[in-house]
Amino acid sequence: MLPPVPDFQALAARASTRISVQRVLEKLTAPELQVLEAVDLTTNEDSHLSTTASWLKSAIAGSTIKALDAILNHLHALALLRRATPHPGAPKADAGRRFYLPVSVLGEALGAYPAGLGRPYSTLAVQQPEFGQRLVGIVEGLRKSGIAMERADTPATAAHSLHHLVSDPAAWASLMSDAPPQTQELLKRFKYSPVGAIPKKATMGRAVLDNPSPTPVEWLVARGLLVPLDALHVELPRPVGQASRGHVIVSDFQLSPPAPVTRQVPNSVRDNAAYGAVAETLRLVTELLTLAKTTPISTLRSGGVGVREVRRVSESLRIDASATAWLLELSALSGLLALDVTTSRWCVTEREWLTLDRDEQWKQLVSAWLEADRAPSLVGSPLPGGGAINALAAEASRPDAPLVRKRALEMLARLAAGDTAGEGTTGALDAAGLVSALTWHQPRLQRRFARLVPGILKEAAQLGLLGSGALTELGAAVAAGEWDAALERLRGALPEPLHSFLLQADLTAVAPGYLEPGVARRLAAISIAEGQGPAAIYRFSADSIRQALDSGQSAAEIMEFLQRHSATDVPQPLKYLVEDTAARYGRLRVGSMASYLRSDDEDGLTGLLADPGTTALGLVRLSPTVVGSVASPQELSYTLRELGYSPALEGRARPVAGSHAHPPVTVPASSRTRINPWHLTDEDISEQLAALRGDGPPVAGHGESQPLVGLEILREAIRTRSSVRMGVVDSQGNQRQEIFVPLSVTDGRVRVFDPRRDVERVVSVHRIMDVEIVEDTPAHG
Repeated sequence: MLPPVPDFQALAARASTRISVQRVLEKLTAPELQVLEAVDLTTNEDSHLSTTASWLKSAIAGSTIKALDAILNHLHALALLRRATPHPGAPKADAGRRFYLPVSVLGEALGAYPAGLGRPYSTLAVQQPEFGQRLVGIVEGLRKSGIAMERADTPATAAHSLHHLVSDPAAWASLMSDAPPQTQELLKRFKYSPVGAIPKKATMGRAVLDNPSPTPVEWLVARGLLVPLDALHVELPRPVGQASRGHVIVSDFQLSPPAPVTRQVPNSVRDNAAYGAVAETLRLVTELLTLAKTTPISTLRSGGVGVREVRRVSESLRIDASATAWLLELSALSGLLALDVTTSRWCVTEREWLTLDRDEQWKQLVSAWLEADRAPSLVGSPLPGGGAINALAAEASRPDAPLVRKRALEMLARLAAGDTAGEGTTGALDAAGLVSALTWHQPRLQRRFARLVPGILKEAAQLGLLGSGALTELGAAVAAGEWDAALERLRGALPEPLHSFLLQADLTAVAPGYLEPGVARRLAAISIAEGQGPAAIYRFSADSIRQALDSGQSAAEIMEFLQRHSATDVPQPLKYLVEDTAARYGRLRVGSMASYLRSDDEDGLTGLLADPGTTALGLVRLSPTVVGSVASPQELSYTLRELGYSPALEGRARPVAGSHAHPPVTVPASSRTRINPWHLTDEDISEQLAALRGDGPPVAGHGESQPLVGLEILREAIRTRSSVRMGVVDSQGNQRQEIFVPLSVTDGRVRVFDPRRDVERVVSVHRIMDVEIVEDTPAHG
């Protein structure tokens, strides 16, 4: 209910939009959605044909009136159905029952093929003129073959005759008794969609009644049971689809969710796999950041990290390409890597990753993964135009990924809580079983689940939320939002960090486990990490020692650190290496200068260096007559002139280059896209209810109710074929009142018939100021 609405009219207008109804549909369970689709298919608002639970029972196999009444009442509470008067032809026994009609926008929200059924014959005959003409001949041919059918001489009467034939169980059974083998199996393939592709071996020219050996497709097309849409596709008409399901709309009604088939995993095996995966992921992320700090990850011109760059990183980390892509995505999502727009490379941010404890590192990764609007598992998937999705490319963006992750973890936690397995084991669910369970609870999201859940399970296992396919205690705590319990559990499971390492005579240090972050950071600053696995190897060299000296450490500080944290004595070769490198260090010194001052007046330069106003210029005397500065020539000249000096620029002004070309900036982490930026709190709900009840301060209106109410009036006029009086503003800003007959509303445009000019017109919705139905006026057509 955000942004807030000023009154109930605006609330009703917003609730009646297609997007609002679609969001509600996404939260319905499978039986609720099936009942709603059955209501949509068995009612007609134009003829006031409503329905009730007793009538729906015959259209939904396996249902009961009690169960249907409860579901209908729930759908009515969700404003998807509205109460209606009983149909005039309703039996007296049903007079006391509750009758329902769907909300007007439900048909648009459900889509073109509710319940997976096609269009009725009457609609197909009109919208497919070629089929409508053939339909008359098809009915006549069936009558000549001995099938009892009503005579037809127009497409409309032929459609009615064929519909009546197919809807009669006895006539349908008689008709299908002559069908070629595998015809029934072919019809079952249309369970979820009435549109299918024509097989290559089927020839529409052979789809005639006197074909002695037709294929199933040819046989069905010849009898009007399949309707060709074009040269490649056919549609199964609605009555044929219902007949193939046993003359019902819903043939697989299930009030209870399917019981998943689980594989029992010992908790010890589960925990070993999970905590091992956590340690390995943290280690690899650290190695990746170390690698990216020295050599940033380059990108392609089209975006993303190319295959060659991923291969280079994979070889350095000694893992496969898919694991490298996952690490790149995870590090970028966590803000550990960020894209530097000036170099088009992914660089390590200034965050102190190594200073965090492992449980905090894990929380940073998992929380970022849960909220990420990307699907790392899609990396490597084929693109429609050829090629594959690259790591960190825009094609891996999925705004619905956070929702699917949340639903998957909640479902795993729910199934684990209801698991009746023996003590000491946990049920493991594969991707297909989890997708099936999720689909029952939210069938409208089935495609999203099928696309994302397999990859989500793999990613969750690498983060320790799953172990050997079973939900861990970490995963259950994260699903419940209990981060403190998860961190405490992780701290207790992982071994204590080490504060010492083993120095060896070959100028290496071996860390036989996880080093305390501070020790690891200091050790990495004076050596180069090598090897793979929990026992990390660090190699000392003259270059690594010089790197430590460059950072400001002295030889004494390096030796003191090694002696304090080494479990063995410092080997003599390492002592010689540190002392010899430090002795030769600094004989030549390198500094950064962007400009210089040159003057024959040595005393004047001495006075300039003593001037407090030149402190920010970083002046350094290089010789008696030359002074260097870290400022650019232009900045140096401007500052000196402000201080009263009159310097002259030597040579032509040159653009600043090198390290001073661009000041260091903190590169922001990748932005996240949110489907709904509004966050609804209990306080927001209370204020909104108070405003609607008139008990609180009025809420500022957003001018949204009038256009939405106007659209609802137009839809009602289309259904009832009524004329409307419409206030329209032209391109010059002039408003005029005109009477139209609305025909359709789509994509922000209204197609209308102008009876005064006898033409059709298209009016943009934003030009319509007001709409009202004209009573007692004949509609067009």
